Amino acid sequence: MAFEKKNSKARTVTKGVIGRVLPAINEDSFGLQLLIYWLGAICTLGIYTVLYRENRVYRLFEHFYIGLAVGFGLVITVNEVLDKVWWRAMMTEQPATIASFDRPSPMKGVELDKTDKKEGEGSWLWRPSETPSLRLTNIPTDWGMPNYMKLWLWIEKPVPEGQITLRIRIYNPDMKMTVVMSKEIETDFSGWRELLLPLQEFEMTGDPYRAFEKVGKYGVLGDVTGVEFEANKTLQTANVSVRLDDLRHCIGYRWWWAFALVIGLMFYTVFSRRFAWMSRLSLSIMMGFGAGYTFKGFFIEVVPHIEKSFKPIFVGLDAWKVGVNNAIFVAVLLCVMIYFFFSIEHRHPLIREPARLGRWLLMLTFGIVFGNTVMGRFSLFISRLDFLLLQNPVEADRWEKLGMVIGLAVVLFLLAFLSVEYERRRQRTAT
Repeated sequence: MAFEKKNSKARTVTKGVIGRVLPAINEDSFGLQLLIYWLGAICTLGIYTVLYRENRVYRLFEHFYIGLAVGFGLVITVNEVLDKVWWRAMMTEQPATIASFDRPSPMKGVELDKTDKKEGEGSWLWRPSETPSLRLTNIPTDWGMPNYMKLWLWIEKPVPEGQITLRIRIYNPDMKMTVVMSKEIETDFSGWRELLLPLQEFEMTGDPYRAFEKVGKYGVLGDVTGVEFEANKTLQTANVSVRLDDLRHCIGYRWWWAFALVIGLMFYTVFSRRFAWMSRLSLSIMMGFGAGYTFKGFFIEVVPHIEKSFKPIFVGLDAWKVGVNNAIFVAVLLCVMIYFFFSIEHRHPLIREPARLGRWLLMLTFGIVFGNTVMGRFSLFISRLDFLLLQNPVEADRWEKLGMVIGLAVVLFLLAFLSVEYERRRQRTAT
């Protein structure tokens, strides 16, 4: 009994201590900021000990970095690729709501009904006899690449000859024209019904898809400018009420993406001697797709450069500066191309001298590229120095902060020196 009371008291004290400590740990707390800074400073200076020589201190922080990078990469791959790009695309329709019909309508003959609805907060009660057509406003213009649309539709009573025409107006920037997509919806039913309307069944007055963004049969739509509902004469004279709720466009289930999992799992057969050939098969598939995609990108990027290399030299006296720039560009291009022309020997002066000039121009270009690379690396180094010297949360003057950083650097470099000397002595004793 006394033992239980003692344990209960200990648990109470522990909870009290934890309760006092944990609330103080938040993103803006001084202790957490100080911990983050010193861990970052130790890791940064530990990596910099390689400037002396490769040592155990450097390898320790190198392994820390690689482990953290692998962990972050794994988390990002699971969350951003496997979950969002693959699993959700395969197992969900990926709907995007165009109109929710849960707000009052500014149009006559349309009322907000919050009692009879399917999605959201309400639906629109539409009387086609008073308002034959509806035009939706405040709709998203960018729809991406939907395959079909879904609409909740309620009819008071069946109207066999009645129809509701759904129109989508799309401005195609490639064709510079507005395309109208229309679909007839029959009203020969009563009550609620969720309608699935494939875009391939819509009548089109032109091509609504952007030219260079087509994927298979479907592609990326242009800018959507309007969505309309229009009742025909039969539905208008029938004197029936219609309810609308949640108009959505959907990409649809991509069940065939399950084969990506099969191809991915084939990579792990490399650990089996019997089935290792399957890993080579999957690797060849990925290399083939990668090579094709890379070649496509290279072709799209390089061909415009080749076209732009044909510059006019004589552009008139008014634009003589443009002519001089074009002449220099063409001269540099020809000299470099002659340098890489290895089919014949560069003996003739008309070939030897331009090739030599092309080589010097190449060296100049490589120097500029190397200079840009060094500037980029120095910017990273300056960023680290800014972190070490200016982002220390300790309230002290700059010289005291500098002394802290120098002291930490001396300690880490001393440890690196001692580790190197230890390795030397161990090798001597081994020999």
